[in-house]
Amino acid sequence: MLLAILMVMDSKSQTVGVVLSGGGATALAHVGFLKVLEENDIPIDYIGGTSMGAVIAAMYASGFSVAELDSMIRSEEFSHMATGYMPDQLQFYFKHYDADAGFVNLKYGGGKSFSNSLPTNLINPVLMDWNFMEDFSQADAVSGGDFDSLFIPLRCIAADIEHKRQIIFRNGPINIAARASCTYPFYLPPRRVDGNLLFDGGIYNNFPVDVIYSEFLPDVILGCNVSGIVTGPDEDDIFSQLQSMILFRSEYSKLCENTIVIEPELDNIGTFDFDMMGTAAEVGYQTTMDSINVIRKMIPRRVSLEEKNAARKKFRSKFKPIVIEQIEIEGLDKSQKNYVRKIMGRKNDPIPLDKLKRPYFRIFDDDKIKSIFPVAKYNSKSGMYSLVLDVKKEKDLMLSFGGNYSSRSINTAFIGLRYNVFGITSATLSANTYFGRFYGSVNGNVRWDISGVYPISLQGGFTFNRWDYYKSLATFFEDVKPSFVLMNERFGNLSISAPAGNKGMIRTDLIYAYMFDQYYQTPDFISTDTADQTDFDAGIARVTWERNTLNKKQFANKGTFLSLSAKGVLGVESTIPGSTSAIRDTTKTDHIWYTLKLQYSNFFLNHNALHVGFNLEAVGSTQDFFHNYIASSIAAPAYMPIAESKTLFLPHYRAHNYAAGGLMFVISPGKNFDIRMEGYMFNPFGAIVQNSFNEAEYDWQRQQYYIGSGSVIFHSPLGPLSLSANYYDKKEEPWSFIFNFGYILFNRSARD
Repeated sequence: MLLAILMVMDSKSQTVGVVLSGGGATALAHVGFLKVLEENDIPIDYIGGTSMGAVIAAMYASGFSVAELDSMIRSEEFSHMATGYMPDQLQFYFKHYDADAGFVNLKYGGGKSFSNSLPTNLINPVLMDWNFMEDFSQADAVSGGDFDSLFIPLRCIAADIEHKRQIIFRNGPINIAARASCTYPFYLPPRRVDGNLLFDGGIYNNFPVDVIYSEFLPDVILGCNVSGIVTGPDEDDIFSQLQSMILFRSEYSKLCENTIVIEPELDNIGTFDFDMMGTAAEVGYQTTMDSINVIRKMIPRRVSLEEKNAARKKFRSKFKPIVIEQIEIEGLDKSQKNYVRKIMGRKNDPIPLDKLKRPYFRIFDDDKIKSIFPVAKYNSKSGMYSLVLDVKKEKDLMLSFGGNYSSRSINTAFIGLRYNVFGITSATLSANTYFGRFYGSVNGNVRWDISGVYPISLQGGFTFNRWDYYKSLATFFEDVKPSFVLMNERFGNLSISAPAGNKGMIRTDLIYAYMFDQYYQTPDFISTDTADQTDFDAGIARVTWERNTLNKKQFANKGTFLSLSAKGVLGVESTIPGSTSAIRDTTKTDHIWYTLKLQYSNFFLNHNALHVGFNLEAVGSTQDFFHNYIASSIAAPAYMPIAESKTLFLPHYRAHNYAAGGLMFVISPGKNFDIRMEGYMFNPFGAIVQNSFNEAEYDWQRQQYYIGSGSVIFHSPLGPLSLSANYYDKKEEPWSFIFNFGYILFNRSARD
């Protein structure tokens, strides 16, 4: 829409300033706006903007063509930047901890109070920060840090909220200016520049016509403004409330007599609808085309696309390849800097920037590091760059709270503690506890990380686990009977692990475990019956290779998980019979066996709201039977493909050798809302059955067992809320209905 035309000029020497507003995803309309100006030979002598408008302006001023900008905003990489998604190839699985049931984290780094880690920022800016540095550093080198010496003179606007003022960037690294200007509060973390904490420039000036006019005194101002379309606050939409509180709507009509402002109508695109960036650019293009005759009339001067491209080519011909001659680390002490340098793995020889990309993201994935921000500074004498990394260490102490709250009596609370020791080597001391009627656990662990190009991790710890499989109804109001199976274990472990690529890990465990299980030989026991008890003292050696790109620790709908493990077990079984046992003698038996296990899940189809995946699992083992059927079932590997199955003792889905698998269909009608349908088949090679003496034996007749599940899931900021209907073939009561809030996750088990 054409808002103002105050005067038409006919001077061949007229200058044109272009102003681009903030607006998040809607601001990608600026790309279509610039495209029309270039196609119609409209000159652009100065450019500036706020927030996303500052990013687009900085790219154009740095020599990016409109075609490159258009291609960029439609790319998967740009979408990842805008939404904080980290591509699989840049994640470092080796540094991740075992998934737990925590969903609230409190961090403490000395001082007077804990800080809650949830509300600082919603997305991870690390990919954006790297790409901005990579995109702008060569233009920085050509301009010498002077924004007036870029391809097009540039101004970017940020907000200093402490001093209640706008900050105008006229020089310095462009990536700092662009990043500070687009720091939307609570969406991106702020940047500290010259001692001032800077946020989105839209807080004080979302459409900086006044800045461009006062800085450059252009004869004509052309603007593309999407900030005016911000709707009022909605009581159910926190972002609309933030926009109304934060964004300042600039008055531009009184500043320059020769002003044309284009306002694309983008009411159907929200500030954070980054999946519609291409649509925003197209609307910007069409809206500008509707006013091009008026623009051409106001600006008789022409600069052809050939002239612009020639000037752009001349500017970019001065670009120097980004070769890093040294790395400077700020924000850490000497020993911590050495730790980071070892991760970078760089010797004294110069190295191209792209060779440092993966080590850089490994730094960010380290649990001792809170944030990292890069700047590449050009050295005119050597013709190379220094990579300056502003690194902030994570707080020393972290507390986690979480658990699972359910319509069945499997409610479990979780508390975790982690303490970081950060120096030339780093260590993590951690402990956690789960407590509830069904599951209880205590775990303590020490992890020592040795950094380097080929890092390793050494761990030692202990774990007490208890699973109480009791007979009860699947409702909120339960008649809980005594335990049918009570599984306990205590074990200590020593482990060494190393990365296998960015998303893989190899781990070797040496475990000493004492397992003591109580159970009844029949489900028709009474309260006066005494339980059998089987004790198993075992030494276990296990090697595991796994690769994980799943996007959620429970109810994932994208990514893959692949695990291959081999273990050997040597132990002694002691069984003391109870009143329901047909065999009255106490027995002691030696056991030795070897097991191979394969697990593979893959969401191979992700098309819009539809996600389709499969699950495969296979176990091969030389394991023999324990003293009786129930003890043998407890000791056998179990197939538990859905969350609730981990809370049930299902003998039909336990076997020494089996193959199993199924399909997963997930429909995501909303960003945090899933409808999930799953079906699985379990095929034991020799089903473990009970003979007339309560002993275990194999049934070699071919048979399958099935599990089905349908769930409605809302992924809240704390954890998933799910309502599920589940079916278990051959179970006495095959159907179950369950509501859960939180995570059904456990500490590692010696039985895994």
